[in-house]
Amino acid sequence: MTEMNEDFEFRVVLIKIQNSLSDSDRLQLHFLFGEDIPRRLQSNGSLETTLEVLQTLFDRLKISNKNYNYLVRALQAIQRPDCVERLLSYDKLVPADIIPSKLHETQAEMKPRLPFKNSKSPTSFEILRDINLDEDDTMYPSKTDSESNSLNLPEPDPMDFNSIYLGPFEDSSNEWTEEYSKLLNLKYHPRAYQIEIVRNAICNKNTIVCLPTGSGKTFIASLLIKYYYIKYRQNNPNGKFSTFFFVPRKAIRLQQAKAISNVGNLRVQMCQDDQRTDQLIDANDVTVTTPQKFVNSLKKETIRLSQINLMIFDECHNTSGGNPYCEIMKHYLCPSKQEHVAEKPMIIGLTATVSAKDSQEKKEPVEKNLISLCSKLACKNISTVCNSNNLVEIKREINRPINDQFEHVLKVQYNSYFQEYLNIYENLIKTIKTHLDSHELLDGKDIGTLSFIGQLIILKRSFETKGDMNNIIICDYLLLLTQKYSAFKDLPIDIILRHVSEKIKLYHEAYEQSVPMNNLLNEISKNELDKILQKHKENPTTNSKLETLIRLVKKHAIDETKGLILVPTTFYAKSICDYLSDQPELKNIVKPTWIVGQNSADHSLTINDQQAKLRQFGEGECNVLIATDIVQEGLDVPTCSYVIRYEFVSDEIGTVQSRGRARAQNSSYYLITELDSTNHKREKNNKFREEEMDIAISKWQTIDKDQFQRAVEMKTKSLINEWEHALSLETQRKNTIQKIGKKDGSICCRKCNRELGELLWLKKRNTIYFINNAEFFNNNDCRLDSTYTNKYEHLLMGQVKCFCGNSLGGFQKFLDRFELGPLCALKCKQVKFKINKQMPFIEFEQWSRNNYFDVEELEEI
Repeated sequence: MTEMNEDFEFRVVLIKIQNSLSDSDRLQLHFLFGEDIPRRLQSNGSLETTLEVLQTLFDRLKISNKNYNYLVRALQAIQRPDCVERLLSYDKLVPADIIPSKLHETQAEMKPRLPFKNSKSPTSFEILRDINLDEDDTMYPSKTDSESNSLNLPEPDPMDFNSIYLGPFEDSSNEWTEEYSKLLNLKYHPRAYQIEIVRNAICNKNTIVCLPTGSGKTFIASLLIKYYYIKYRQNNPNGKFSTFFFVPRKAIRLQQAKAISNVGNLRVQMCQDDQRTDQLIDANDVTVTTPQKFVNSLKKETIRLSQINLMIFDECHNTSGGNPYCEIMKHYLCPSKQEHVAEKPMIIGLTATVSAKDSQEKKEPVEKNLISLCSKLACKNISTVCNSNNLVEIKREINRPINDQFEHVLKVQYNSYFQEYLNIYENLIKTIKTHLDSHELLDGKDIGTLSFIGQLIILKRSFETKGDMNNIIICDYLLLLTQKYSAFKDLPIDIILRHVSEKIKLYHEAYEQSVPMNNLLNEISKNELDKILQKHKENPTTNSKLETLIRLVKKHAIDETKGLILVPTTFYAKSICDYLSDQPELKNIVKPTWIVGQNSADHSLTINDQQAKLRQFGEGECNVLIATDIVQEGLDVPTCSYVIRYEFVSDEIGTVQSRGRARAQNSSYYLITELDSTNHKREKNNKFREEEMDIAISKWQTIDKDQFQRAVEMKTKSLINEWEHALSLETQRKNTIQKIGKKDGSICCRKCNRELGELLWLKKRNTIYFINNAEFFNNNDCRLDSTYTNKYEHLLMGQVKCFCGNSLGGFQKFLDRFELGPLCALKCKQVKFKINKQMPFIEFEQWSRNNYFDVEELEEI
C-alpha cells in the first residue's frame, strides 16, 4: 500500500469521527489542543473549523497516519471511547485495495467506461459502494445529537408550575407587575401594548397578531408559548407539550430560537438542514423550523397534528399559492387530509401587514385580504393595539423615518460613452442572434426584456427536444449576454462586463470536447467584451443614480451612522459592495459588506457567512450593509440610521418592512429609481395600499365582529373546496400515471443528447428521483469531493456529469438506507427522455410535471 493511500484512509476515518461529534465535543477538543492550534480556531465548534484544526495538527506534525496517540489522548479526555476504538482500528474499516490513487480523472481519461462487470480496476461506483459507513455510525443526527448540536443553550431552569398564577396573562383586572415578570423568569418586562396583545390573543384563541416591524412580535409570541406551556403543565404534570414556530427563511431560524429561549424555562431547538422535525418533537418544548420541513413530516406521517399544542406562523402573510404555510393548513382544514381527533393545535400568526402576497388577491380591497388571511390560518380575529394609551406608547417606542419621500426619484443622466458601449454590446447580441434558427421570433422584442428572454428559453427547449446542439449553444450564449442586460442602466458597466466575460469563459470550458459553434461564439464574445472594457478604461461612463447613491452614503457616513442598502438581486448586492469599496472619496469612511441568501446562481452565502456579516455590521466593523430582501423580512438587522432602496421595490408588504429597518431616531428612508419608471409607479401604489392597511387596522376596534367572522367562515368553506378540488386533481394525475405504467426508453443528456442510461433504472423516493445502477455510473463521469457533507438524510459525496460537462445531479447516499449504495439524484432540468427509444425527445422542468411514464417508488422499511 502506498503512503498516499494510507494517508487517505486515515483522513476518511477522521471525517467519520468528526461527523459523530457534537459541537460541544469539538470545542472541548480545541481547548485541549491549546497552543498547538491558532487561537481563532479554539472558540468555534463547527465541523468545518475542526477539519481546519486537524489539518493544522498534520502540518505541525502532531498527528499522522503513523502516530496519532496525541488525538487518542484527547478523545479519551472528552470521554468518547467509541471514537478512540475507531481510531485505533482504522485500518480495518476501509480495505486497502479499494482506495484509488486519485479521485478525479484527467480530461484525457474522460471517455466512456466499460460496463461494470468487465471493469478491471475499481470504478467510482465500486469505491463508493465499499466505503460504507457502519450502520451504527452516528453520521446522521440522533435525538441526543440534535439536543446539543444547534444552539448550545443552557438547560431550562426548573419551574414550580403550580405556584404560577396566570391571571395577569388573561385579563387587565390582574396587574402585570415587574415582580410578576421576575416570577416568570423573564429577562425583559413587557410593555403595556405587548401585554394588551397577549391578553387579546388568549381571549381570541386562534388569532393573527398584527403589529409594526420592530414592535416585538416574537417576544409576544414567546410569552404566549410560555402561558400555554404553564397552563398545560398545571393540568397535565406528566404530559408532553409541543410548540412549532415556523419561519419562512432558514436564515432566521437561529435568531428566533434564541429569542424564544430568552423567556426562560423552555427547551427550544432549531431544526437544522440535516435534521427532521420528528426527531426533535419528543425532546423539546419548542421547535423552530421552516414550514417545508414540517410539511415533509406530515406527508410521511412521522408527525401528526394531534401531537402539537400550538403552531406559530412567523410572517404569516406568506400564505399564498403553493407556499408551505398553505400546505400545513390543508392538513389542518381539509377533510381528506384531516386526522380524526377531537382537538387541533392552537394557531397564532405574526405579521406587520395584512395585505396579500397573491397577485390576484392584491387587486381586491385590503379588507378582503384580511378576511382571506384569517381564513387560510383558521383565525376569526386579529390581535392589534386598540387602547389609546398603548397606541401612544407604540408610536413613541417605534421610530419612523423623517423623510419618507420621493426626493431622489429623478430623470437619470448618462454621459455619451454609455450609449456607445451599449451599442457595441447590442450589436454583439444581434450578430450571435443571426446564427440562430427561427431568430425572427425574437424580432420586435427589446433585448433583455422578459419577453425576449422568455422567447429565448422557449426556443432553447424546442431545440433540446430535437437534439439540436448548435442551436442550444447559441441560445445559451444569448442568455448569458442578455440576462444582465437590464443592469447596465443601474450598475457600473465594467463590473457587468467582467461578470459576463467570466460566465462565458466558464461555459466554454465546461465542454470537455471541442465544439466548433462553442469555440466560435466564445471567440466573438471575448473579442467584443474585451474591446468595450478597454474603451471603458480609457473613457469611463457616468450614471447619475450611482452618483446619488455615493452622495447619500457619504453624507451619512460622516455622521458615523449605519446604513442599509436594499437591492433587487444577489448580483446587485455584490456589485454595489465592490463599487463602493473602490470609490476614493469613500475610503476610510465607508466600510461596506453584503449579505444574500443561500440559493443564487450568481452569489450565495451560507448561514454562518450571513451571521458573520451581520455580526460585523452590528459590532461596527462595517457601517454599510448591502442586501437583498433576505433582511427585508424577518432577519434581525442592527438599528440603522438610513435605508436606501436602490432600484428595488417589491410590494406594499416590502415597503412597510424595509422602512421598518430604519429604526434609529431621526432616521432617513430613500428610494433611488428613475422618474416615472416601473419602480416609481409601483411604490406610489404601495403607499396607497399601505394607507388602506392602516385604515383597516385602525377600524378593527369598531368593526362588526360577527359580520367579519361570518365572512371568514364563508371564505374558509370556499377555500377548503378549492384545496380539495386541487388535491383531487393531483390524485387523478397520479392514478393516470400509474395506469400509463412504466415505459421502456432512454434517459439522455439535455445538453449533448447522449444516452445516459435506461429509463427503467429511474426510481423515486418522495421528491427525489434517482438512479443507483452500476452501469449508469460506469458510463458517466462520477466525481468525488475531497470531503463529504451531511444534509438532511443524505450524505453528499460529489456529483455525476455527462462527458460534455453537463452536471446531471448529486452523487450521494441515503443515510437511513445505506444498503442502496451510492446513487445519483437526477436534476430534472438537465435530462430528457426517449420513450421506446423513439424521437422526439420528451422533457419537462419539474418531476411533478411528468405525465409520460410511471416511476418505481422506493419501498420504505
